[in-house]
Formats: sequence, structure tokens, C-alpha cells
Amino acid sequence: MDQEKLYALLAREMAGILTTEEAEDLRQLLQQYPDASYIREVFSQNWTPAGKQYSPQQVQQLMEKHQQRLQQISEAEPYTEAPEPRRHWGWYSGIAAGLLILLALGGYWRYGQQKKTPVVLSQLVTDKRMRSQILLPDGSRVWLNAGSKLDYPPQFAAHQPREVTLEGEAFFVVQPDAERPFRVHTKTFQIRVLGTSFNVRAYPLEDSAVASLVQGSVEVVLNDASKQVVSLKPNEKLTVPVHPATEQTENIVAVHTPLVIYKSKLTTLQDSIITETAWVQNKLAFKHLQLDKVVTMLEQWYGVEINFSNNRKKQLYFTGVFESESLEEVLNALETTLSFSWHKDADGKIWIN
Repeated sequence: MDQEKLYALLAREMAGILTTEEAEDLRQLLQQYPDASYIREVFSQNWTPAGKQYSPQQVQQLMEKHQQRLQQISEAEPYTEAPEPRRHWGWYSGIAAGLLILLALGGYWRYGQQKKTPVVLSQLVTDKRMRSQILLPDGSRVWLNAGSKLDYPPQFAAHQPREVTLEGEAFFVVQPDAERPFRVHTKTFQIRVLGTSFNVRAYPLEDSAVASLVQGSVEVVLNDASKQVVSLKPNEKLTVPVHPATEQTENIVAVHTPLVIYKSKLTTLQDSIITETAWVQNKLAFKHLQLDKVVTMLEQWYGVEINFSNNRKKQLYFTGVFESESLEEVLNALETTLSFSWHKDADGKIWIN
């Protein structure tokens, strides 16, 4: 009788319909049968409602029907003497089976570990001609250049790396936190830092990705099969060649060849202007840069489309610093080298001749 009562009380407890008096009876029975506490513990862990739900009255009716079935089975089976441990095991197995059936009928399921709820990321996007600045949840500050996208969580988890994903160009000033290293993910590499300031340029259609360190120290981990790790010191940058995604190359099977990466010093112009980070001060700066790459910078900076009518002009090299000049003023200044000319057609497109 006590065993049946214990079974019934466990079922009622799990169904959430146990009264105060019944809870006290259950406590006393668990003291009398301590081995049953294990079954209680197993079936009480991390249950989540799912499927069809039953009212307390329906649960009681189903439980009574199950008890009747157990009684019919026990009357039909011939009685045989069994050692005491086997009798206890059979009794507890019956309880476990009954609870499993009740759980199935009640619409519950057990999951060993609760599924992690996917974090909904925030996103900052800048169009061409736009530059933006954001303060991350940890106090780190990010400047986002034109035509870029930054994904970041609304809050960084405790004791976990602070991770963001960048497409385009951004300058980071990271708050130090030894327990939560800061990581920037791009398609070409990831950067691991503790607290520092650095620039990352990783536009999807450019032929290289560049990490430039101003202060502190960082590790750049390549995303290719080599997983090569490169440490940078202040005033150093790492250039990693990439194959930009185009409509013609998206469906071509990639051929894996060793990457030739380049570590060099940051580029400094007059007045200590660093070309890699000048854009943060709203300055457009480049030194001995090919014209086709200068044109890419101008397209992002001014939000225009510039074409070449003579592809040989792409290989020309230029140096310049511009701050408040218009696009026409920049092109006119470059044109004074007499190495090319430019014009705007009837559709407003700019052509390099």
C-alpha cells in the first residue's frame, strides 16, 4: 500500500497538483524508501512543457487507468519467490515506467541540457559616403568606415570572449578585460586582443585584408587551412591577399595555395598622419597607392561610381591627403600630374582617361 501511495504522490508532484498534506506524506515515504529519491531526482530535472496538455482531473483519470492495468498484469503473472534486491528493482522499474507513460501523456520531455537561446545580434551598417561611431556594451568604441557592416551582441556574456563580426573597415579602441578577450571576425582572419587600438580593413570585393595596430598587441589568426597566427606590435600592419567574390568566381572551385602574407610598418605622411587610420579623423590619405585602389577609396568616400576607359591608368601611383575637398577638387588635384584626365558623361558617371 505504501508503495502504491508513493508512486501516486510522485506522479501528482510531477503533474504539479500535489497538496501540502500530500507533500508531507511524500517526504515521510521518501525517508522510509530512500532509494526512491533517485527516481524522483531523475524525473524532476529540466522538464519543459510540450505537446498536448492535460488538466489535473485528466491526469488523475489517466493515472487510475494505468494503475488498473498494472493490477491486471500483476494478477495475471504467476507469483514466484525472488531475492529481495530483485523485488526492489522490479518495484522501482514499475514506478519509472509509470512515470514515463504519465510524462508522455502529459506532454513533457526531458532535455539533458537546456538549449542555448540564439543571441539576436545588433547590426550597424554604413552606406557609401557615411561614417559612424558606436560605443559597445563593454565600453569599447568602434568607428565604422563607409560601406561597412558590424555585427555585435546587445550584451557581452560574463567570462566569455567578446566577439564581433566585421565586413568592411573599422577602427577599434578596446576596453581591457583579461577575463574576456576581444575578437574581431572577418572572412579572411580573426583578431584576438585584450585591450588595444587597431584598424581592420576587410571589404569583400578587395584583393587584400589588412590589420593595422596602433597601440597594444594583437594576434591575427588566418581563416585558411593553415590557421597561421601572426603577432603584431604597435605601428605594424599585416596584409593578407584574398580573392574577391565576383559573379564569375563564386561557382568556381577554389584551388588551395599557400598564402603569402606581408608584415610591414604603418604608412606615415606629413604631420604624423597615418594613412591606415586617417579616415577616423575624416581625412582621406594614401601614399604611393595604385590609382585603381585610390578610385575604390573615392567611390566609398563620396558614394560615386568611377570607371576606367583606359585600364593602363590603373597602374599609376599617387600620394595625397584630403580633408574637406569635393570629389571634383580631388580629381583635379590628381590630374595636375598630367598622367591622366577625367570627365563626367551625360549619365553622371565619371571616367578616367
